[in-house]
Amino acid sequence: MTRIYCVLIVVAILGRIVAAQETEVDWKQHVISAQDRSFDFKTVAKRAIPEHQFVLENPLLETIVIESVTASCTCVTIDFDVTDDEKSILKTYEKTIIPVRLRGDMHEGPQNATITVCISKPHRAEIQLNIRGEVRTDLNIVPRDFIDFGNVELGKEQSRTLSVTYTGSNTQWRLVDTKSDSEFIRTTMTSETLVGKKIFKINVTLDESAPNGRLNTQLTLLSNDSESRRAIPISIRAAVGTVISVSPPHLSLGALSPGEASPMKNVVIRGTKPFRITKFECDNPAIEIPLEINAEEPPKLWYSVPIIYRNPIEGEGAVHEGVLRAAVRVTTDIPDLTPTFFVTASVLQE
Repeated sequence: MTRIYCVLIVVAILGRIVAAQETEVDWKQHVISAQDRSFDFKTVAKRAIPEHQFVLENPLLETIVIESVTASCTCVTIDFDVTDDEKSILKTYEKTIIPVRLRGDMHEGPQNATITVCISKPHRAEIQLNIRGEVRTDLNIVPRDFIDFGNVELGKEQSRTLSVTYTGSNTQWRLVDTKSDSEFIRTTMTSETLVGKKIFKINVTLDESAPNGRLNTQLTLLSNDSESRRAIPISIRAAVGTVISVSPPHLSLGALSPGEASPMKNVVIRGTKPFRITKFECDNPAIEIPLEINAEEPPKLWYSVPIIYRNPIEGEGAVHEGVLRAAVRVTTDIPDLTPTFFVTASVLQE
């Protein structure tokens, strides 16, 4: 009987360990999904330093603290400061970006790096990210990192020139096509051959029909090279018309008790051109936005918007236990520009 009892205890303990492991795997999966943990730059020209941004989000009630972010080799650099609390401390639903750049200016040939993200709270854990790509010395691309259209007036066409120079020994090498991930990007291509090199000029045009907002897309150049070296991805960025962003997009008010008011915190609403805020709408009536809206004031490039949540004991907007998650919709004087941000708080039962 005693032996059976001991066996049952061991089984129960093992079951708890397995359950804990599964729980850890589950929450880490929601911080960044498995398919988003790897990125392939494919072909990278010599001297290029392309960037990829890994996005991590806190799905937990507890705060996540990123302790360190390290790379397995010098072929990548990581622009992430763990001493910056806004980047390394994530409250519920908050996100952070880890920008990783492949150093085509320092390395050549196939590159593969593992980025290890160490989390100290609420549970010790590691998340492994992977970067790979091939740095080719026989290709020179200008601009070397990405095509930036900058701020583009809505309804206006804009063009940039991309130059690709091949200096390798394959006399048959050439670019044969381009493929855009966006319907608003079109290209035309010309080529010429000089002594020891082939030069391709690609005219990249942002169409006048591009909608208002930020455009982050990719143009892929296709060569007649082997399958593994055929694709050459080029990032494209643009801000069309007036783009309005909110920082942070998820505002955490911390941990509260039922009936307790939160501290006042601010979000910054910023535009690429001056604008007016005309109205705030929130799906939780207990959230207050004490910002005076004056239609007579001139438009501004940015607004600092105070937020406070007065958690009532009962009635509309009350949260007794769990997570407050409310959406705030911002109406502006620019048609179709209605950015939305989220307000969160953890409510603990006393």
